[in-house]
Amino acid sequence: MDLSFIKRLEEVVGRGGVLYREVDLLVYESDGTLALRGRADAVVFPRSVEEMAKVVELAYSHGVPIVGRGSGTSLSGGAVAAKGGIVISTARMNKIIEVDLANEVAVVQAGVINDWINAYLSRLGYQYPVDLGYQYMADPGSQRVSTIGGNIAHNSGGVKCFKYGVTVNQLRGLTVVIPPGEVRRIGGKEFEQPGYDLIGLVAGSEGTLALVAEAVVRITPLYEATLTILASFKDLYTAGRAVSAVIASGAMPVAMELMDKLAVEAVESGPYAAGLPRDAEAVLLIQVEGSPPGAAAEADKVAKVLREAGAAQVEIVDDPNKAARLWAARKQAFGAMGFVGPNYVVEDGTIPRKRLAEALAIARSAAAKRGLRVANVFHAGDGNLHPLILYDERKPGEREKAIEAGEEILEACVELGGTITGEHGVGYMKKRLLAKMYGEAEIGIMKAIKASFDPKGLLNPGKIFP
Repeated sequence: MDLSFIKRLEEVVGRGGVLYREVDLLVYESDGTLALRGRADAVVFPRSVEEMAKVVELAYSHGVPIVGRGSGTSLSGGAVAAKGGIVISTARMNKIIEVDLANEVAVVQAGVINDWINAYLSRLGYQYPVDLGYQYMADPGSQRVSTIGGNIAHNSGGVKCFKYGVTVNQLRGLTVVIPPGEVRRIGGKEFEQPGYDLIGLVAGSEGTLALVAEAVVRITPLYEATLTILASFKDLYTAGRAVSAVIASGAMPVAMELMDKLAVEAVESGPYAAGLPRDAEAVLLIQVEGSPPGAAAEADKVAKVLREAGAAQVEIVDDPNKAARLWAARKQAFGAMGFVGPNYVVEDGTIPRKRLAEALAIARSAAAKRGLRVANVFHAGDGNLHPLILYDERKPGEREKAIEAGEEILEACVELGGTITGEHGVGYMKKRLLAKMYGEAEIGIMKAIKASFDPKGLLNPGKIFP
């Protein structure tokens, strides 16, 4: 990429708004996947919708690939410049533009961190219900980092998705930039829009159709009280059965999170240890909410179901500080894996909830037959598995074995009636597996949709499609 093109980018976003030196580009050659690298020719930091549109127009007119990037936490290689070109970062598009309580929406730029919204809204008695962490209840020194734009690109779920749904369920409107640099506004503050569900089309498209610049998101009032239930189990099968029993009882928890023995060992070995039982084969964390009497009644109901389903121990945690520590421990599970292994590959499959125990057994088997271990951390309420396959990159061939094990687990998820991804996207790492779910006709329709948005195929090229 010649300097004249760099200078034209700088004319749009200002000096300091473009990185192009090798030492700076190194920082952006990976995302949360770690197993994939790709060097961009430049990283550009627009500050507004208009600047983003001008950058896209310039790149598209020159045939330069364009990759959108929020905080780079994608776990499927979605934010990696696999074909070079420019990365458009939303790091400077980080403003909460408006909070409209009358319409129960907030208007935010794409680079706003998920937890920033909740930190702001909690003072008003509201929340953005796609909560990818419990940061406003936990220690403020450990900030979550995923952005709203990235959440939309991957249609992220999070710990509250069992009750509130995933990201697309919270979107009222989007402002997007499409080739060759046009701004389009889809939806708004109203509840319903006629015609095709274009918001649903963009959500989960992983930056291959459009770049999200702003979003109108749904906000909901906070409940007066929340309670956490901690349950331990002697085997994974019983834990899986207990999840199904809670759902079948008609209870409506906010969150249902499961961690297996190795995941518990990891978090209890570090600074976020919260007193989780190390001897349990599985631990369930469940949160309920409501008025104080309502939350207490719901907690009692869930606890009773868990005991009847075979839980070894059940505790209703009414101390907010202890509950915060428990959720912080769950939130830090991925980072804590360093206490039980030097490297890991994390996968993201979804299966019918009643088949949780089978899926967990398959995950352990897939890792064990390659001489590896796997820790399981997942959103039990919607059957979204996150197996973390541990390996040591210093040992030749182990990384490849971990990736193979992950693919075997995802193929098994499809065979069990599930999918190859729940919220982390297809990206680069799982594109080969798309054909396990769809035939040529379905994939052809997807490619035709992409071509209608992106005729030159420059938006996040090399992603999603086999």
